[in-house]
Formats: sequence, C-alpha cells, structure tokens
Amino acid sequence: MIQDNDSLNESLKYVKLYNWARTLILSGVLKSGEKMLSEHMLQKKFGVSRQTVRTALDMLENDGLIKRVRGSGTYISYESGGDKGDAPHIGLIMSYFADYMFPDIYEGIESVMREKGIGIDVAVTKNKVNSESVYLERFLNSNVSGLIVEGTRSTFPNPNLKLYRELEKRNIPIIFIHNHYSNLNCASVEMADERCSYELTRMLIDYGHRSIGAIFKYDDLQGIERYKGFMECMSENDLKINDDCIKWYSTKDFDYQFSRKSMLGFMKKTGDCTALIMYNDEIAEKYVEFAESRGVHIPEDISIVSFDNTRLSESAELKLTSAIHPKFELGKRAARNLIRMMDSTERRDQNFSYRFPVSISKGNSITEIKQPPTWMRAKEEK
Repeated sequence: MIQDNDSLNESLKYVKLYNWARTLILSGVLKSGEKMLSEHMLQKKFGVSRQTVRTALDMLENDGLIKRVRGSGTYISYESGGDKGDAPHIGLIMSYFADYMFPDIYEGIESVMREKGIGIDVAVTKNKVNSESVYLERFLNSNVSGLIVEGTRSTFPNPNLKLYRELEKRNIPIIFIHNHYSNLNCASVEMADERCSYELTRMLIDYGHRSIGAIFKYDDLQGIERYKGFMECMSENDLKINDDCIKWYSTKDFDYQFSRKSMLGFMKKTGDCTALIMYNDEIAEKYVEFAESRGVHIPEDISIVSFDNTRLSESAELKLTSAIHPKFELGKRAARNLIRMMDSTERRDQNFSYRFPVSISKGNSITEIKQPPTWMRAKEEK
C-alpha cells in the first residue's frame, strides 16, 4: 500500500513514540507503578497529534506494558529486572538519554547481551556526578560482570575515581560510550566527533560560506571535540571565528540558554553569519522552530548543519545535512567489546577502543553562496 507523505510521517511518529516508551519500560528506566506522561505532555514532547499518541499507547497497552486508569492516568504495569541472583548481568550507566538516541543504542547493546544470556541493569544519572556515584556503588555491590558507561559531565575530570579504581581492582571491565574521562584510562566507543565537525565545516566552506557561527555544549566531551574540529577547519582556511557567534550551553543552564530572550540575543549576534553548526539535531530543531517564528527561513536565510541524523530528517520539507550517529551499531560494538574484555585474561595489554568513521547524510539545509571569493575558486581548481 502506498502512503502519502502526511500519513507516512504520522506512522513513523507513532512507531517512534512506541519504541521510545517500550525501550524505557523494558530496560527498567520506567518502573512498574510509575505514572507515565499525560497524553498532552506526550503530544508536546514528540510534536504529534492526539490520535498518534493514543495509537502508540494502545500498542503499549496491548503489550501489557502500561495500564490506563480512568480519571487517574496511565501507569507502567511491567515488572522489569528484579533480583538477578547469580544470573550474569552488566550495568549500563547513561548520563541522560535523548529521545531519539537511547532506544536504538539500548537495542544494540541488548541484542548482543541477549545472545549471551546476559541481563542489563540500567541507570540514568541526568548528568549529575553525585548520581553517578550512587549507581557505581550500587553496581559494586550487585555482582555485575561489566559496565558500559556514558560519562557524566565528561569535559571535566571525574570525581568518582575511587569507585572506578575499586571496580578495576575487582576485575570488573568498563567501556565508555560517546565520551571518556581525561583522568581515567578506560576503553571507549565513540563517534569521530572532531573529524565529523571538521568535515561539516569544510562542506559549508565549499558552498562558499565564510562567516559561520555555532552552538556547542561545554560540559560534555562531544561538544569540545566538535568545537575543535570546527576551529581547525576554519583556521586551515584562514577564516576568523567570532566568539560572539559561538553559543555555549550546559545541562544546568539549558532552559535559560534556549529561552526566547537568549535565542533572540544569539540571533542578533549572528546576523552576519550565513551558516551555523549545531551541537545536535535536538538543538537544530529548537533553533529552526525559533528562527521560523521570527520569519527566518532555512536554508534561504541561513544554512544549518548538525550531528546525529535524526528527528528533522523525517520532515517532509527540511532535511538536515548531518553527521550520522551509528546508534544501534555503536551499542552493538560497545557490547561486543565489553564481552571480549570480560573473556580476556590480559585485557590491559589490548586495545578495545573504537572510533566510527565519518559519515554524513546530505540534506537540503545548505544553500550555496553564489559568488565564492577568488581564493576559494582557486582552491577548488587544484
């Protein structure tokens, strides 16, 4: 059956919502008895219709994962985890999960662990080092076979070194995803963030853009690496970086930095920019929504590139040029490497780290500057 674009997009949206909720429930992030977000909040969170939300909830209810109580709300009805006893299991610590990232990463990890009969105990720190400390202590006392960790505030030296050292002392292997700590020597599976940013910047320059701004996150290593790639490419092409055109934010000041007042100030500062690099597609979406509310159109008025290749890539009109995050494959790679570490008697002498090669999805979010400068044309002819 052939669907038109609108019905296809709605179909994708209810499946996306269903997969998001199902993964959080099965992984134990949402626990039995907890109240789920209201239909109205889910509509707002995912930008979908009420019918789309209800379709997804119907599927979850049919699966026995939720229970609707008239006049009260929707509650989680699935018992996950429980006492694992002697059954092998690993710990998975996520700093915070983006709606479009966590399900695929978890599914990748779970697909590998399921084959080995290994369970997964999930913890979410919400990017708070104190929460990370609590979960590390819990895993120390729960006989885990290994840990997969997304670093918390990974830009900064980690204060939980004693706990990590104790895990190593007990011969519990640890592998990081997305980032790593500078003061802890552990294997990690990551995107090549710096190189991805370099290539996205070069793409903008090849389209004739010279005045380029950006939004980066400063409390996670990915943001710093992406800034480094941007900075290196601009420098190699003798282009100036205007500090006023770089917006920095963190988990703690997210609401303020993306408030209407702050976004308006950033838009004014970047008035001379012809292109922007966004930290990820979530941030790109916020900027696009705000820009269009001000009568600024993408890419006619300003070009945008981003990271993750999600969310807006499902839009019928605007498709971001974005570095592809290997979500499911990243989860699989981390899980496989952790199992190799668990099976190895000499893992300290082996390299279990991996960086995914750069891959960029070309969309329609870049417009060409029709008359690039002479130096650019000369470079292209070489």
